[in-house]
Amino acid sequence: MAQIPDPWEGMNRALFKFSMAVDRTVLAPVIHVYRTATPEPLQAGVKNVVYNLDEPKTFANDVLQLRFEKAGETTVRFVANSTVGIGGLIDVAGKTGLPGHDSDFGQTLGRWGVGTGPYIFVPFAGATDLRDGVGRLADAFGDPVAWTLGDLRTTFGQVHDGLKVFQARVDLDDQIQGLNRDFTDPYATLRSGFAQNRAFKVQQAEGVTPAAQVKDLPDFGVETAPPAKP
Repeated sequence: MAQIPDPWEGMNRALFKFSMAVDRTVLAPVIHVYRTATPEPLQAGVKNVVYNLDEPKTFANDVLQLRFEKAGETTVRFVANSTVGIGGLIDVAGKTGLPGHDSDFGQTLGRWGVGTGPYIFVPFAGATDLRDGVGRLADAFGDPVAWTLGDLRTTFGQVHDGLKVFQARVDLDDQIQGLNRDFTDPYATLRSGFAQNRAFKVQQAEGVTPAAQVKDLPDFGVETAPPAKP
């Protein structure tokens, strides 16, 4: 079983407890109202737009991982969904049998042999480790969408990043509810799930684990996952 060293467990547990308390009292009620009151087609459209804007980042990391076939699929998805799919509102590529996938720079670093480093829990951002934390920063600063359409200094960038964080929390809602409901030690469960998820991601980038065999393990981070194949 994949494991990540946790030398700062005391601090991480305190931050996790604080983050979960705020989530339970502030964020979760908002998310539950959104999921209940917002029509499903509108929810799907928001999700598709967020995922579509992540495709250039995925393409860049596919290339860095030498996964050129995946990079080609990502390009086709982005072009099809951005045009026929009306700016990504409709996952046209997914409906025609080309499902999305996610590649990030933490995964890229792992593919080239960089170790995880210590486990870190970041309030409101979720579980990570030193390698993947650096990867998230690199993805944020190197995002082609931010370069071309605007970063956090622009209205577009602020809306884009806000929607990304919001959609990530929506996607994780069932997992977070289950984490708090079904496990006696949610912190340890989260850490284990994150470690396994990232290990499978790196194996996938290395070509060791075919995409169809990658387990659906939660990482409870802020990054979004690609749309599931219909």
